[in-house]
Amino acid sequence: MQTILLLGVGLAAGVVSSMLGVGGGIILVPLLILLMNLEPHQAVGTSLAIIIPTVLAGALTHYRLGNVNVQLALIIGVGGVVGAVVGAHFAEALPSLYLKKVFGVLLFIIAIKMILGK
Repeated sequence: MQTILLLGVGLAAGVVSSMLGVGGGIILVPLLILLMNLEPHQAVGTSLAIIIPTVLAGALTHYRLGNVNVQLALIIGVGGVVGAVVGAHFAEALPSLYLKKVFGVLLFIIAIKMILGK
């Protein structure tokens, strides 16, 4: 039963990620913490590993549909790679409780901005 649940979580992350252009972590991190009882650091790291095939499939599909600005993606991607390394070290320095709270506040702020249309 757990395998079916995990496949469902992956399906939801893939759909949301590819449809809305958001990282699957918005779905995966909270679910890994709540359903699988992972510590926030483990949930973040696991989410990043899980999202690799999802991102590749979504990006390739959007590329084939003509929806990718390759030059922009490459330039921003370089900054993203550096930011990912720095962010991983920042996350590791935070206690789990604070990492969980930072993630929750970020999701809350994004949700409010989207709901209010700003």
